[in-house]
Amino acid sequence: MASNFIKVVGKESTGLWLCLHFKQLPVEIFSRAAGALQRTAAGALQRAAAGACTPVVVTTRQRILYRNQAARDIGIRIGSSMDTAYTLSSEIVSFERDEEKEFSALSHLAQWAYQFTPGVSIKAPHSLLLDIKGCLKLFNGLASLKSQIGGKLSELGYTANTGVYTTPLAALCFAEACFAKANGTKGLQSLPITCLRADEKIIESLRQMGIQNIGELLGLPMDGLNRRFGIFFTDYLQRLVGEKPDPQKFISETPRFFSDITFLSDITNIQSLVFPVKRLLSELCDFLQARQLHINQMTFKLSHRSHDSKNFSIYLANPENDAAMFLMLTQLQLDKINDMPEVDNICLIANTFYPADSVSGDLFHSTHVQGRTQSKADLDRTNRLLNMFHARLGPQTCFGLSLANDHRPEKAWKTVRLNQKDYWFPENEKEENPRPLYLLNVPQELKAINHLPDLGGQLELTRGPERIDFGWWDGNDSARDYYIGRHQCGALYWVFSEKRSGKWYLHGIFS
Repeated sequence: MASNFIKVVGKESTGLWLCLHFKQLPVEIFSRAAGALQRTAAGALQRAAAGACTPVVVTTRQRILYRNQAARDIGIRIGSSMDTAYTLSSEIVSFERDEEKEFSALSHLAQWAYQFTPGVSIKAPHSLLLDIKGCLKLFNGLASLKSQIGGKLSELGYTANTGVYTTPLAALCFAEACFAKANGTKGLQSLPITCLRADEKIIESLRQMGIQNIGELLGLPMDGLNRRFGIFFTDYLQRLVGEKPDPQKFISETPRFFSDITFLSDITNIQSLVFPVKRLLSELCDFLQARQLHINQMTFKLSHRSHDSKNFSIYLANPENDAAMFLMLTQLQLDKINDMPEVDNICLIANTFYPADSVSGDLFHSTHVQGRTQSKADLDRTNRLLNMFHARLGPQTCFGLSLANDHRPEKAWKTVRLNQKDYWFPENEKEENPRPLYLLNVPQELKAINHLPDLGGQLELTRGPERIDFGWWDGNDSARDYYIGRHQCGALYWVFSEKRSGKWYLHGIFS
């Protein structure tokens, strides 16, 4: 009976999936930046070519698991020992396999792929699945979408095999088998059984039965496959061909950015990091542009296998996406580093993002800020100056001032960090009782003549009293009657009489 066989229903499925398989990810996380360092005017092309031609291998227990094209070209084979490899070339650069770093890079690529579709699923260890049914029209069709993805991946220094099919597991099979194009259901059936994500013992048993491709496997009775290999294997086959639904777990829409560059040789001159920094900042700006985001803080980490790592952060006055600004501020921070003798890895991290809302202005590119008109160019210059202060002096030395929600004069203002901008504005902005711009840190006691304050001459009280009764909640209970006093020279002072003692104090100066 037909029901005893797994039916290929791929054509009837309504989904469309694109798989990106990063076959060389274990080696590309170390070698992708080859040649990016020290692109100076003299000898830049030679250095770039030399970096790209450096043989790089990834090992486990001194056995080679992965190699780049340069290593392949000189005859280095997978499974060889490092002793054998060194007999072929003394310039080989080797790295121990780092699966945690591989997954971190794959997670970053998943965040990067979010610009094409929100349906991005990570398939460890080296693949991503993209639900592309709803985005084909946006990117002018499948061919254009694949071309854009491939071009941008190349700029990042990664290569990926692609597979497209109506089910996610089949797309994964096509990508891992390096079949770029699926020719309908016949294309799926022609794939070798080694493409299946199944236990090696099952694959070997199928080979012994004479089964070579998926088409021959799907022709076997399902009941027999179920009894011999278990329900999990037949369930996998049903999801593979689309007979059963296969919901995917997509990455969170919360953006995160992490990218790093590993150097094939140690960097001893901090200024040589400028060009790798440019590359990381370019990746960040492309990421922000694709996700329509801005940032006001990012962190660099310099590390070396033999030294403690060094972190430094860049703080901005306003959220931005300006590569030139980012580079200038980073260079200012690099100039301060004098305790990092060697660097073999640099990474850039950003975790706090803001929507890239454009500043609304008038026809002449000006914006209204707190009752006055300010051109965008003036605003940019102001932000640039504040950003330079931040970079040179540190975030704690550059701050703004704001009113505070407290009626006590000493506590009615506060400092504000520019990257937080937690200003406070009263609900009723009309100030019925004026306040001086200048307050004394500690009120100054005054003499009293005929119960009136004297400050080198008796003050004429022109306004008041204004009773301020405060401090009972923190043990500093006090009541003060504030007045505006005019001196004979014309100066205006803010003075108060303390209710408890009757003494007069000078607290502020108006003019």
